[in-house]
Amino acid sequence: MFIVWGKKLVYRTLGHAADFCPLCRTIRPFELRRVGLAGHVYYITAGEGKLVGHERTCQTCDTAFEADPGRYTAISKRQTPLPELIKTSFPTITQVLGERLALEEKIKSTPMLLSAEERHLLIKSPFLLLSPKVEKRFASTHFDKEVGFAMLGAIALLTVGPALGKAIAPDSAEEAVLVSLALGVVLVGWQMALCGKRFMQRQIMPVLAGALRPLRPTESELKTVLTELKQLGHKVAKKLPITELQAHITHSAQA
Repeated sequence: MFIVWGKKLVYRTLGHAADFCPLCRTIRPFELRRVGLAGHVYYITAGEGKLVGHERTCQTCDTAFEADPGRYTAISKRQTPLPELIKTSFPTITQVLGERLALEEKIKSTPMLLSAEERHLLIKSPFLLLSPKVEKRFASTHFDKEVGFAMLGAIALLTVGPALGKAIAPDSAEEAVLVSLALGVVLVGWQMALCGKRFMQRQIMPVLAGALRPLRPTESELKTVLTELKQLGHKVAKKLPITELQAHITHSAQA
């Protein structure tokens, strides 16, 4: 008998706190989670495992970052309005993060007055922050709702196709089954091939465009950053067409 066992990450929600989101470029509510490494048998774990770290997930852009629970005065068990959450969890946030908040004000008001080096680092930063999410997504096979609908369509083809074939041409019943099967495989394969692109368009592109919008990056600046990240092997750069990214940045600026 083959037994599936090993170790897996186990997450436990601790509560909520206010903090700065480098992608939203402002203070946001976050969900805090404990990250443990626990043994599993058939992917079922017992306990929360050995502590390996904590993470905070922005409740606006849904991006996870490393976290230090000791940073907060208290952790709220429920998500309250942001002003209340700041008072409860991080009342000194404007003092602690004064320099970063001042930089964000400078970016909003006069982004072109930043030095070339500052702009390069600030433009590259959102790509690097989103890179782990992209790497994790493309490290294994994932299905979205469109793939699910395609599978249902393939099942319907296998059910309806042969019946129609038998009714129209009784002598070609076997061919009708093969054609229906082939069409179903093509349909599912087509949607699976587009699954990664949809992920980038829905979950990465809007967040990235929103983070880059205040900097108003030029095409040359974007090309430089993307070329550098491609050379370093980052999929987030390989999966993003620059023209589509620029269109999203322009659209978010007009929204």
